[in-house]
Amino acid sequence: MSSRRPAAGRSTRLNIVEQSLNDSLERLRELRARVEGYQRTHRAWSLRPPTEEQRAALVKLVLELNVDVMALARGNKKGE
Repeated sequence: MSSRRPAAGRSTRLNIVEQSLNDSLERLRELRARVEGYQRTHRAWSLRPPTEEQRAALVKLVLELNVDVMALARGNKKGE
């Protein structure tokens, strides 16, 4: 989370909106980085097949990622 201070004279609500948007973008970047890492791993398997342990580990990671994405989506729908 950013530690930027609100600009003098700016609305507290606008500052909250701006900070929330920045926090959301940061979280999305983190999730995207995980997706891209898992995709790279998966593509590499076409050149060198994974072990059963590697396969199980990636399945676990991808399922955890999916849970995180779904939780984020549910959190966003609360305000609708």
